Amino acid sequence: MRRLALSLVSACGFALLSACSGGTGFGNNGSSLTAIVFSNGSAQVADFFVAPGGTSPVRVAAVGVKGSPGSDLVYGQTFLWAARFVNPTTDPASISTYKTGVSPSTFKTCAAPPKVEPPVPILVPAPYSDVTSGFAGYAALAATQTASTVYAAAVPGVAAPYCLVLTATASDGTVGTVTVVVSQSP
Repeated sequence: MRRLALSLVSACGFALLSACSGGTGFGNNGSSLTAIVFSNGSAQVADFFVAPGGTSPVRVAAVGVKGSPGSDLVYGQTFLWAARFVNPTTDPASISTYKTGVSPSTFKTCAAPPKVEPPVPILVPAPYSDVTSGFAGYAALAATQTASTVYAAAVPGVAAPYCLVLTATASDGTVGTVTVVVSQSP
């Protein structure tokens, strides 16, 4: 169960986007972002999959884009983050479906959320083991704290499979979403 965040990321690779843009204009020149792209830290794959009960959260990094896709990356921005369960009956297909396998990929629909939805933690690295987040080495991101990279993990006590949606909001109001699949297997 893998989710490609944006066809641009899979076409160029997150680390190769600078080559796609010709190496120009990586600063913010005052105009608003046109999109937010996400990466899990791999230049080749933009999958957001985590095993339930696992101790390793998945990395979710966000970068702003200005102009046509891939033309101008805006590094150094931080975002306000929110997370919730995906509801396939009310969320659009861009959030409630995900790709599995490599070409030719197939699409699957996220499972219904639990009847009682506990809060979905968003994690950031902590310098020391943080027992309050439930994940050693990670602390919960405060609601008003901004970050460019966060970590998503399975919600303790919730039976898989299910999907989470993380929303990143830039200071100019641009919003991007990424779906994280929580399941035993892709």
